[in-house]
Amino acid sequence: MRTLGPAMGGIAVGGIMGHVVRADAALFGRIGRDRTRVVETPSGAVLSWAALHLLAEHGYRWRPSGEPERPDAPVGDLLHVDLTIEHAPSGRLVLGATPARFLQAFGRTVTYAPDESAEPWSSSELTARAERRAPTPTTVVVGSADDAVGGILVVERGPRTVFETLRVVVAIRDRRTVRDGLEAGLQSVSLGRHPQSGLFSTSRGRLDGVTDPVLRGPTTPLAVFAGARAVRARDLAGRAADLGGRPVGSARAPGFVFWFAGDEPDRWRAAADLARGVRGSGLRRTPSARDDDNRTGEVR
Repeated sequence: MRTLGPAMGGIAVGGIMGHVVRADAALFGRIGRDRTRVVETPSGAVLSWAALHLLAEHGYRWRPSGEPERPDAPVGDLLHVDLTIEHAPSGRLVLGATPARFLQAFGRTVTYAPDESAEPWSSSELTARAERRAPTPTTVVVGSADDAVGGILVVERGPRTVFETLRVVVAIRDRRTVRDGLEAGLQSVSLGRHPQSGLFSTSRGRLDGVTDPVLRGPTTPLAVFAGARAVRARDLAGRAADLGGRPVGSARAPGFVFWFAGDEPDRWRAAADLARGVRGSGLRRTPSARDDDNRTGEVR
């Protein structure tokens, strides 16, 4: 990929028809230097899922140029994951392991790398580098060998808390398995850990790890997860079942996942009803007793 200077108020990314813009070292460097919040691509260019999440993390908007052409690409169901997990600092903590366990519930094995052009890091290397950079957040690319998962993992370390925020797209093999996979994944990361919050939505799109302006459908809310601390903070424990929540995790102090059923309008209405039911936005994580005023991967 060739990067050019800012044009038309944004970052211009050069390339040939069908070029894939990836979250490589050049893109990481550019978003760290530029003050603009628009990335422009030529006609036919597409963004990898990791690049799309990286730009969103820094507040960028994608502006494709030219007349789009309909590509010949596989299209299917996509799951969008935005999950924040809290850990207590420990010498035994291995970063990346918990998000990977969550994605294994969907039959996906993932790797972490500093960017899409680099070799993957081991879990111990990710942990060591994030510790050295603390309290500055560490952002790494999440991928899989079959391009079925793509996005980013943001690690934020403080003296009393460690947060991992997973923002990825997952290609879905069978939409009938999504609900079971999601609940199994949340259960797996709840044992001995503290998932704070999660937003999950679906869309139709390309299944080969990229997003293009033609084959990109709107996202529709599928479920929201509130961890045990959020449930206590909002006094939801006695009302969660009435609001449609299903317990996940410890029987003594569970979190709750709230499903939105039906077609797209029904799911949006259900999400709005839930937000009203918890007196405003119940979709954001709440500060823990160990919060140390660092930015904490808030669900957006």
